[in-house]
Amino acid sequence: MTTDPHITTDAGFPAPDDDFLTYPIHKLVSVFEDPNEVAAAVEELREHGFTMDDIEAFCGWNNEKDLHFEGARSGVWDTILHAGRHIGPARTYIERYERHLQDGHCLIMVKVTKKDRKALAADILHRHTEERVTYFGLLMADEIK
Repeated sequence: MTTDPHITTDAGFPAPDDDFLTYPIHKLVSVFEDPNEVAAAVEELREHGFTMDDIEAFCGWNNEKDLHFEGARSGVWDTILHAGRHIGPARTYIERYERHLQDGHCLIMVKVTKKDRKALAADILHRHTEERVTYFGLLMADEIK
């Protein structure tokens, strides 16, 4: 087990709290059932130059409250981004991720801002899970094949 703040629980990854992220803009997101595959994916991402600042990994969610993909920040931009989670296809994806975490599954999010890095990270995630890999842009979500 590592002392990295992103990887600290018995399964190797923390359970998110209520405010664990804002709308996942410029992030690839995928679900994993096996924490060992999460660790392998994180290791491979790091081998390809992604830093722990780029990678967030969580397993399960132990809280009784509803999990919300919103942060503690406020302001006009954050309000717009938060509103975006309630409309369109992004809402469906985010609700699905909430259910997976509540069911004890794992989630990896990788921050990407360049097309080639997005493709590389998506390929790595696909090698370690059979679940969808979704990219969240500005108020949009796109499934990466």
